[in-house]
Amino acid sequence: MKLLAPNVLRLLISAAALLLASTSLATSSFSTVVIDPGHGGFDRGGIPGQLVPEKNVALDTALRLQRLLQQAGLHTVLTRSTDVFIPLPQRAAIANAQPQSIFVSIHYNAARRQGAHGIETYFEDSRGAALAARIQRQIISRVSTDNRGIRHATYYVLRKCQKPAVLVECGFLTNPGEAQLALTARYRQMVAEQIAAGILEQRHFAFPAPIDRTPRKKHHKSYRLARKSD
Repeated sequence: MKLLAPNVLRLLISAAALLLASTSLATSSFSTVVIDPGHGGFDRGGIPGQLVPEKNVALDTALRLQRLLQQAGLHTVLTRSTDVFIPLPQRAAIANAQPQSIFVSIHYNAARRQGAHGIETYFEDSRGAALAARIQRQIISRVSTDNRGIRHATYYVLRKCQKPAVLVECGFLTNPGEAQLALTARYRQMVAEQIAAGILEQRHFAFPAPIDRTPRKKHHKSYRLARKSD
């Protein structure tokens, strides 16, 4: 058997060590998922005149996501588990208090135009962008709707969260068809399963380093502003 030269052997050992270190970093990049069901209490979510309260379907989807992630061995923390209002600073603080965590905020969209439809996922920095891309791709692979892609936003909970953070808009409650779907347990379970799939996929990859962005207009008062153009 032909033996490898010592210098070649050292290079191979070094490469293997780097690979193992990288794999270890990826799999241990987070062990806790902070799940944030949007709105709650007096804050119904959505826009005036909207028939389906966003707070209810967001909470149910979040609880389903929690069960799936726990079954996969991840530790989970909910910013709310009942119909109560949690201020935005407190939601971000809950996430920041958790070591080795990521933050996933669950929402359903709204627009003044009833025809607006589809799913989109928001991020604030490069770490959130990586997670958002995986979650968005997993949802669209199974849910038949318009792929609105991933979008950058400076929503308070994303901007103030020191962890990799995303905000998932799981469909338009102002669209009659998507509102009816959102009211079914089957749809909410399917969305939760695909969000979970994106989160679990991310565990196999290290997050990129945060990249500073040029300051943009900040959304202070709520998670999002109603977009008249939709």
